[in-house]
Amino acid sequence: LPAELRRREPRFYRRASAPPSPALLASAGVGQHRVIELGPEELEEIKPLLVDLHLDEQLFYPEHPQLTRPQLEASLPAVKNEFVGENLVLAVRDPQGRLAGFCWLVLFDPGTGLEGEVAEVYVAEPDRGGGVGEALLERAVQVFVERGVTLAYVWTRAENQGATHLYEKVGFGPNSQLVLTWYPSAGQAGRGG
Repeated sequence: LPAELRRREPRFYRRASAPPSPALLASAGVGQHRVIELGPEELEEIKPLLVDLHLDEQLFYPEHPQLTRPQLEASLPAVKNEFVGENLVLAVRDPQGRLAGFCWLVLFDPGTGLEGEVAEVYVAEPDRGGGVGEALLERAVQVFVERGVTLAYVWTRAENQGATHLYEKVGFGPNSQLVLTWYPSAGQAGRGG
């Protein structure tokens, strides 16, 4: 395919009629970790994890501006302004109350029924591999079912096999949708994707 039609990232989806996993139904979390929904007064707590997420993502997108931690901290809007309406943030706290990870969900109706998106999911480095991400995604799917979502999806880089495996494990599957990109600074389609 020409560069302007290159596949950027696969789209994964899950039908809301799929049941939540037995593991989630049997437990509200993983081990001593519990999945909770953050209230508006708690949303600023995920800001350090959002900065870590953006720093990690910069490694995969060298064509994007490469910001330092202080630049990212200064540039992130107030988190509570990002999560309004039908959007919500799930999080896992360890027994000491520290946030181990979060999952930002967006719910919207494009006129064909309520849809859901896993907009961001991030697990702190020391907590990776311990089931935190799976617990967050399982709860996200349960929220989608509870809210009557007819279609839910998540985006990931094609080379991110760990994330792809995790998304498939909780019921998401590949979609053949083609995502086209255009970067104004480059003036060309598909640059860096």
